[in-house]
Amino acid sequence: MPSQQFNSYDPRQAEWNGTSIDKWKPSDWKQWKPNSPKDEIAKIEREYLRIKYAIAQANTALSIDRVKVKLKLTTAKSIGLQGTFPCKPGDVGKNGTSNKQYTISLGFPASDAGVKTAVAKARELDLLLMTKQFQWTPELLGKQAQKNVLPDIIKPISVLIQEYEREFWKTHEKNRQGIRTWETHYLRHLKKLPQDVPLTQKALEKALESVPPNTSTRFYLAWQLKKFCDFCGVDANKIIDSYTTPQPLPSLRKIPTDEEIIQGFDTIGTSLSPYASKENLTQPEQWQWVYGMLATYGLRPHELFAVDLKAFTTPSNIFHLVTLNPSLTGGTKTGERTCGIPPLHPQWVELFDLKNVKFPNTGGTLNNQTAKIHIRFRTTHINFKPYDLRHAYAIRGHRLRIPIKTMADYMGHTVQEHTKTYQRWMNEDTNLEIYKEIVIQKANTQEVLKARVDELEVENAVLKAEVKSLRELLIKHQLGKLLS
Repeated sequence: MPSQQFNSYDPRQAEWNGTSIDKWKPSDWKQWKPNSPKDEIAKIEREYLRIKYAIAQANTALSIDRVKVKLKLTTAKSIGLQGTFPCKPGDVGKNGTSNKQYTISLGFPASDAGVKTAVAKARELDLLLMTKQFQWTPELLGKQAQKNVLPDIIKPISVLIQEYEREFWKTHEKNRQGIRTWETHYLRHLKKLPQDVPLTQKALEKALESVPPNTSTRFYLAWQLKKFCDFCGVDANKIIDSYTTPQPLPSLRKIPTDEEIIQGFDTIGTSLSPYASKENLTQPEQWQWVYGMLATYGLRPHELFAVDLKAFTTPSNIFHLVTLNPSLTGGTKTGERTCGIPPLHPQWVELFDLKNVKFPNTGGTLNNQTAKIHIRFRTTHINFKPYDLRHAYAIRGHRLRIPIKTMADYMGHTVQEHTKTYQRWMNEDTNLEIYKEIVIQKANTQEVLKARVDELEVENAVLKAEVKSLRELLIKHQLGKLLS
């Protein structure tokens, strides 16, 4: 056997006379394969047993001296230290205790010198435990342990989140929308981490396992944890990636047609049961106005409270444009629109009586006011949500062949967002309708025009013949006069 194979040989798998080497009595190491003195493999196996016996003798001596840290042959070539120590950062003992048994690998070789060095280290650690001066150092954690306990971070996660929030506000405006972004897109996910322990692999696993796989929540949690770990200087990509699942495709929405939207206007104004809230019972016309504004202008529900009503109702606003004033709500999602928002069906302004403003008295914070709009849609059993009216507005723009850039400006987002978010709601029926309106109707129009041109050409030929006949009659009449 070549020398490199001797070096990689693991004697722990050896057997002799039907007995595995780990069941052989280490003190009888000389009797292991005694008839093979020149067999290199047998020599390696006997050396393994000899060191195992030396470790057993060393542990006996440590026990006599009441040293609680013992030696352990962790591999065929290395010796570790085993004992009960204070829990590593982020770890907990059995039943929540503060101590736990660990095997510490310090790289001591499985040799006589390795045994002596390991014994000295065992006595040193035992003294630190007795005097309550023991601390986990990078040396004690070791490379293998650092895979389970990420870096030596002692700050609890709650403190790290506070530092992360301070960093967040360096690049975000602290208004209503900024606060909402922090709470819904950042803090909501970070709260799934245990708050009073350091940032460890176990803490990350606990957060990730609290969310079902193959869900949007798991996808965005993993994405946010990566950002948080990057901020904390923690390389946790491997453990997070092991839990990450692809982002599920969004469920298809049924976007209401224009006819369904007009019917919904009457539905949302119907009286509710006597058990409904007072404001839902007494404000049917106000809720119809809210519904009409969302349907006609494709507003986000919270943007309704940022509408500049004075500018909207002024007689000079002949195109019925809506402008938003972010100061009324402490900011909108994308700030102030660069243009007024037009009604794509101008007749709806009169149909829904929108210039006769009837704002509902919802009260409370902006989030509460917006939530009540969603509740009203649900309690009146309209078969779509407030945001579906916004999607319908976007699709209406496509049907009217309004350029995508212009529609993105009307709706207050980028062209990329407009294409990604809204075109996916255009189902097969919607696409067919647009095809009919744009392609078929255009083709039909061309056919009608061609037929009309043919008719005019025939009429023109008839008129030319009549003119020619009249000219001939006129010439005959003039000649008759001359001859007479």
